[in-house]
Amino acid sequence: MTRDEAVEILNSLITNPNLLKHAFAVEAVMTALAVYFKTNTSYKEIDESKWALTGLLHDADYDITRDQPERHTLVLQEKFSAKLDSNILHAIRAHNYAYSKIAPQTLMDWSLYCCDDLTGLITACALVLPDKKLASLTSDFVLNKFNEKSFAKGANRDQMKLCQEKLGLSLKAFIDIALTAMQRISLQLGL
Repeated sequence: MTRDEAVEILNSLITNPNLLKHAFAVEAVMTALAVYFKTNTSYKEIDESKWALTGLLHDADYDITRDQPERHTLVLQEKFSAKLDSNILHAIRAHNYAYSKIAPQTLMDWSLYCCDDLTGLITACALVLPDKKLASLTSDFVLNKFNEKSFAKGANRDQMKLCQEKLGLSLKAFIDIALTAMQRISLQLGL
């Protein structure tokens, strides 16, 4: 599947512009993580385009399944499994582990699982700045807000912290990678 085909799927299933921005943010972070792991570890076989598509499509059916979290990721699988690589589908299903009971296993699975809520936390951090711009945001600011449990309550900190155990990245390094990736597409995100 090409990126253009994936964007067509998103546009056919998603009506909420903020959910589209979230998809683009996760795509950017997954791409940055793929590049990081391919460059700095022994994972030389990483296919950056698969990681990007995984991030882009992970919540494609969220508008449809919002009130049925146990169906989240199933609709995408039912409609598009013939077009999607099985590793991409597994990572997407595993990011909804609480309901799908499909556990993350691979580096790509864990990367998506850990970064999904981080993009929301970073967005929330940008929105409390006077200029509401990602360019003004620092990873130290995000880290401080990470430790404020009352801030962006919906962002699952435990899920993000698994970056240390499952990805071998400190929380600071993980935030650095994600923030830089999102800053690169700040115009698309409207931040």
